Amino acid sequence: MAHESRSPPLSDGEHPARELMDLLGRAHALAILYYVTRREQRPWRFNELEAELDISPNTLSKRLEELTDAGLLTRRSYDEIPPRVEYEATTKAQELNPIFKDLHVWAERHWPEVNEAFENEEN
Repeated sequence: MAHESRSPPLSDGEHPARELMDLLGRAHALAILYYVTRREQRPWRFNELEAELDISPNTLSKRLEELTDAGLLTRRSYDEIPPRVEYEATTKAQELNPIFKDLHVWAERHWPEVNEAFENEEN
């Protein structure tokens, strides 16, 4: 009988997806990636993301830096006044699009029920 290779449990710091899940679990990280990966015609400007996602500038700046450091976004700054900074999804980040699509489908199917149970628990 062939031995099936298994990933270590998530509680193990050696799990290949652990750090990614930690990064994506940070406030607004998934929403930022979702928006940035969905736009192909042109990059996002910082102020566009801030307005679209209703995120404080400090939080947005920190998340964008983390996602850029992780290789999921590219950052381009222009020596202009006022300063202009643009963000685009890398190829690695674009590979998350099927996951975002599946998450969207799941949410359409199950979110009303899940949300109702969550709201009932709060009351």
